[in-house]
Amino acid sequence: MRLQILFEDDALIFINKPAGIVVQQRMHEPDEPYLHAEVQAHAPGAYLMQRLDRGTSGVIFFSKRADLNVRITRQFEKKKIHKQYLAICEGELGERQTIDAPIARAGAIKFAVRENGKRAVTHVAPLCATKQGSLLDVVLETGRTHQIRVHLSAIGHPLAGDWLYGKRDSGRPMLHAARLEMTHPLTGQPLRVAAPLPDDFRDELARRGIRHGQRTTATPEGCS
Repeated sequence: MRLQILFEDDALIFINKPAGIVVQQRMHEPDEPYLHAEVQAHAPGAYLMQRLDRGTSGVIFFSKRADLNVRITRQFEKKKIHKQYLAICEGELGERQTIDAPIARAGAIKFAVRENGKRAVTHVAPLCATKQGSLLDVVLETGRTHQIRVHLSAIGHPLAGDWLYGKRDSGRPMLHAARLEMTHPLTGQPLRVAAPLPDDFRDELARRGIRHGQRTTATPEGCS
């Protein structure tokens, strides 16, 4: 595994995680490569501060100093760390919407919208919507496991390639952690880190005839 470092200083390291790589070691797969180990080989003692699903690509960050972890955790608790995702979903999702639906465990690895679940809020804005699929700008207000995947499936527009909540028509769930914004825990200055779209995500856009251009609301076929 070759680390794609997006930003690094004495306090933090941001990685562009490739799809298909797990973040933490899995007990039933002890010999499987995992991202945290590779980051620690580069920066010994690095602490994992967030998680991404195996199939998700994009920005993930680690703390290099234990004394800063409480400050970072407080930013998460106060919702001062903003994460923006790009997603390709099935079908034409033409309107901006907020999905406010509680999520609970529904199986060994599956989650679902349930009345007795934990509060979960996802803000979705279409950048390009066609009958073949839609490119979405997604912002999380909460951070539940599989939140984007569950919410998009619940409104009838599952992620392209999501074998668990939709159908396996692509190599992996088409979700990319595009940008993360926070206050640097050491300097107090704003920090914004972005990850470029991976090739498989661009290929899926092309396969569905979706153009990745400037932010728009729903626009005609071929969006730009």
